[in-house]
Amino acid sequence: MKKQSATRTALITGAAGGIGKAVAARFAAEGISVALVDISAIDLARFKEELPSGTEAVVRAYQIDVRDSRQVVDCVRSVSSAFNGIDYLVNCAGISTSHLIVDVNEDEWDKVFAINIKGVFLFSKEVAKEMILKEKKNGRIVNISSQASKIGELGNGAYSASKAAVNSFTQVLGLELAQYGISVTAICPGYVDTEMMRKVFQERGPIEGMTPQEYERKLVSTVPLGRMVQPDEIAGLVSYLCSKEAELITGVTVTMAGGKTLI
Repeated sequence: MKKQSATRTALITGAAGGIGKAVAARFAAEGISVALVDISAIDLARFKEELPSGTEAVVRAYQIDVRDSRQVVDCVRSVSSAFNGIDYLVNCAGISTSHLIVDVNEDEWDKVFAINIKGVFLFSKEVAKEMILKEKKNGRIVNISSQASKIGELGNGAYSASKAAVNSFTQVLGLELAQYGISVTAICPGYVDTEMMRKVFQERGPIEGMTPQEYERKLVSTVPLGRMVQPDEIAGLVSYLCSKEAELITGVTVTMAGGKTLI
């Protein structure tokens, strides 16, 4: 694993969740300082203690609701001040819901969109302004989208639509920030082996008349490479997209789904 300078800083939302934790651990191991952002103070504190010591990385935790613009502005300014700027933003915060469209209520729909796309917009906007202000050449914004943004999934309408919005947002922001040397990309994972995915098995299986175990087997059987994605694999792709080798990649989505979707 290539070690990078601790003068680099990454802000990671949803840092106490499966993918967010893997990304944070990867960056810290590479010597990149990390600002951990999550809505759960308890989970943040627990995860911060789990991170390996002995690296050059500095780790700070911030309890933030990504839906709250005031909190987001204050958080970004605090992180930028504490670390003398932000080099990488990884938007991992997200939630899913398991209902047929006709059964999704308005509050549920609004909550999914508020976290999955409004949160991405708020953090990207504020971090981009800081990157521009501090002239952070080769700044990177990586959004965690989903294969569900490209292929509709039964019982997953609100999530699928919100992640499709993330893809479009990524394209536009990539175009707008290119003049500043800032790249913007999105990763579309397939079925990722996380607690969130286990919850999907529990909640969506019955919608299709299956036990959680049967539903898991059904989904995995549709993956040509025959298994779920591991969070560490997503973290590895994030690391690459933030590397010098990937500086010409911007405004695109990269799918990691074992061949489940080829777009």
